[in-house]
Amino acid sequence: MTLNLDPNWRRTVLALVFAGAGLALTAVSVWLVWNVLHAPWPTALAAARLRIVGGALYAVLGLLGLVLTGLSMTVALRQVSARFMGADFSASSGEGHGQ
Repeated sequence: MTLNLDPNWRRTVLALVFAGAGLALTAVSVWLVWNVLHAPWPTALAAARLRIVGGALYAVLGLLGLVLTGLSMTVALRQVSARFMGADFSASSGEGHGQ
């Protein structure tokens, strides 16, 4: 019995990994926001709490940006070409050619 895999199976696996990472980062950010709004913190630590949680949310947003960039490059970017002032540029994924 031969398993017939899609030639772009790696792209599909990467897309699923990136989507999972995006969901995990979104869950972490929701948890952080819940902690700011509802967790019982001493009043003396209010400024420190906002500084720490704000920094963590910036980190989560940065990582979400990387996840979305990687996801778009993995799934959507198959071939790009451009011409600017007489210069040509083209790039392709290289997967699935020659079959």
